[in-house]
Amino acid sequence: METKLKRQPFLALVSVVLTLASCSTQEEAADLVFHNGTVWTVDAQNPTAEAVAIKDGAFMAVGSDEDIVKLRDANTQTIDLKGKFVVPGFNDNHVHFASAARFLEFNIMKVSTQEEFVNRVREVVEALPADEWILGGYWGAYDAWAPGSSGDQSREPFTPNVDLVEEITADHPMFIWKFDRSEFIANATALKAVGLDPENPQARDLQIFQYRKSNGLTVLRGDGVRPLFESKIPKTFSHERRLQQTRRALAEIRKHGVTNISDMSDDEQLQIYRELHEAGDLTVRVHFRYPLERWRELADQGIQIGSGDPWIRLGSLKGHIDGIMGNSTARFFEPYSHDPDNRGRWRKLMVDDEGNFVEGKFLKYMLDADKAGLQLTVHAIGDEANHLLLNYLEELNRQNGKKDRRFRLVHAQVIAPDDFKRLGELDVIAEVQPFHLSDDMRWMEERIGYERCKGAYAFQRIIDSGATLCFGTDWPGTAAAEYPINPMLGMYAAVTRQTTTGQPEGGWFPEERISIEEAIKAYTYHTAYANFEEDIKGSITAGKLADMTVLSRNLLEIPPEEILETDVLYTVVDGKIVYERL
Repeated sequence: METKLKRQPFLALVSVVLTLASCSTQEEAADLVFHNGTVWTVDAQNPTAEAVAIKDGAFMAVGSDEDIVKLRDANTQTIDLKGKFVVPGFNDNHVHFASAARFLEFNIMKVSTQEEFVNRVREVVEALPADEWILGGYWGAYDAWAPGSSGDQSREPFTPNVDLVEEITADHPMFIWKFDRSEFIANATALKAVGLDPENPQARDLQIFQYRKSNGLTVLRGDGVRPLFESKIPKTFSHERRLQQTRRALAEIRKHGVTNISDMSDDEQLQIYRELHEAGDLTVRVHFRYPLERWRELADQGIQIGSGDPWIRLGSLKGHIDGIMGNSTARFFEPYSHDPDNRGRWRKLMVDDEGNFVEGKFLKYMLDADKAGLQLTVHAIGDEANHLLLNYLEELNRQNGKKDRRFRLVHAQVIAPDDFKRLGELDVIAEVQPFHLSDDMRWMEERIGYERCKGAYAFQRIIDSGATLCFGTDWPGTAAAEYPINPMLGMYAAVTRQTTTGQPEGGWFPEERISIEEAIKAYTYHTAYANFEEDIKGSITAGKLADMTVLSRNLLEIPPEEILETDVLYTVVDGKIVYERL
């Protein structure tokens, strides 16, 4: 981490932006004007408008066509929206950017044919310098439950045929794995790199063995496979490759109208953000979160909530209580329905070196980081994990005192019935990713049963509790599921509680559906609030940073199923058009 940090206190930044708004006069011409549109501002004082004027990266004015067009001169860029729908830029509350950048480069999670597999490999090879490793894949995640299924559809199991790509990957070691890491595939170049004979890669002393399935496909299995290859694979890709991946991921983000992300990547990714920002090439604002265990490192540098600038904001930490639903490691009071000996597991900061739960260990991290003026955001998925975390938050209030800490309960996936009321009582920000339910319902009831599923992704009850609901994606997903950056998927899930193919009819636990107005606010203003940035982001308001998204359809008027058919036409960040659908 860099020892020097350019810091701009939050209130000072607000003062600068609001001064720009108060100084605006009709003699000042806008840089950019959008008019003849339907603007849903997410500003309670001025909820709808027809046009916006932008100057020096901020909203100069928001109002009627008649008023806004007066702010133009010969140098003003003017865009006729032709009635299209405008919202604040989408603010994603939870992404793993570096992982997503790698995932975009090579991903065969949903691939089901050898032709698709070969094409994916060819695409990644064409963009890579020689000797760079090809990693990942995650094939088979959707074999048992096909994409868009609510749990009753499967597809023919798929395993990639490495023989089909040996020639095109000759200059690249390739080591890829099944989503559950039960099987691995390595090309001849990778086998040689770890000292195995491609013609007979047996290594029984390492618990590796090769076998051929009835269809003739070759895979590696065994406990020793992963450590053997990981001992030879570089710990990170080259900086040039990371830059290439970053640029590709930024293009994906702006294509979907996202103007701000809350990210949990590594230090090199943060440095890449800074490099791109310095060069004028960063097209999304970043709310960056370090691991909770690094709180003292940040505190020693004077980093607190609000540190950074309007492009790269620091001051938040991310911790984990339990595992995830995808591999049945989320922590529950009662065992999993399909695995009676398993209640899930606690994560590293909760246990000792032998994996035994240590009372108060995680709480101590929370107390210390909170005292240092850092924001806490903590992953909890199972009902016991969420219950314990709420207990810790009560203890945080008792020992450190109540304050505007905006504690972010990350995922809040399955809440016990008696814990919903505590969400509001403790002023929790529920940092949820609604598309999880569209994808996870494939197997949720099988794993935790109908009754516990009543508390899963319970968006309406979270709102009713008085807690703040904010939205994001968890892009790119887990080893068992893909979660795209597209906000339309999340809003569709929140208002329909269905899969992308419309299952089940009427929605899964439909009483937890929310309105599209609530969904838009959760994806814009509420995430800005969660970031302590609601005074400069999250709504189309004069004086705020000019981040906005133009959509092809009016989300407030269309049937819910048409949300998935809605395209982003323009993405505007800092008053500049960074994406235009041609």
